[in-house]
Amino acid sequence: MSVFAGQYTAVDDTEDASWFISFSDSVNAIPEYHGVRQSLIEQLGSLAGRHVLDVGCGPGDDTRELASLAGPAGRVVGVDLSETMLAEARRRGGPVEFIQDDVYGLSFPNATFDRVRAKLVRMHLLDIDAADDELVRVLRPGGRLAVFDLDFETLALDHPDRAATRAFQPYWADHHKQGWCGRQMRRRFMGRGMTDVTITPHTMQMSYGLFRRAAEGAVAEAVAAGVLDSVEGFLRPLAEADEAGVFFASLTGYVLGATRSPAA
Repeated sequence: MSVFAGQYTAVDDTEDASWFISFSDSVNAIPEYHGVRQSLIEQLGSLAGRHVLDVGCGPGDDTRELASLAGPAGRVVGVDLSETMLAEARRRGGPVEFIQDDVYGLSFPNATFDRVRAKLVRMHLLDIDAADDELVRVLRPGGRLAVFDLDFETLALDHPDRAATRAFQPYWADHHKQGWCGRQMRRRFMGRGMTDVTITPHTMQMSYGLFRRAAEGAVAEAVAAGVLDSVEGFLRPLAEADEAGVFFASLTGYVLGATRSPAA
């Protein structure tokens, strides 16, 4: 089967698992993602000497950054469903424990960690409620949670065919299992007893190359549904805009920061 960004929960079963490592590195290299990472760190609070869990760690670059802040007295664990991702994370090294685990049923006792982080994870999940329950469960009372997810209906795409772009938008939003999870975070985590909840928006610009890799699956779905004529027909004007140096696409996501109630 073809590979596309919506398959992050099945990386090891795809025909080219290395595609996801490359795609993750490309996303992390977007300049605005430095601000996202810093915002997540700020919401976690002091990490020195803390026990920190990074859920959906991928190749582990962000996890190593957390470890540098936790210091030798801290403990940082990165978990991912994909052994391919974990093998790459271990290859890149660092003072981090990389463990295969499932966010639907994390293999840690209640209240294990002082800090829990999840970046670009929940939008890929079928059972987001089970995942959110687990993120809270493994966090100790008084501990801090930081989460970042995109909202896919915030896509701003400068395409010359307005009707085709509007027809494409629902397929782009629904291509990921939880295309609205960014806008839902406040409600979901306050409903789980979290306090001190803040939401911070971050908008990222995408290159044409990254947009194409992210969007091809959704464009193909729109073509199959008969709302677009062809993948290349929709993408060609964007490629031409890129060649002319005028391509523009952006997407907004949200960083949530929250505290687990000491009474929990």
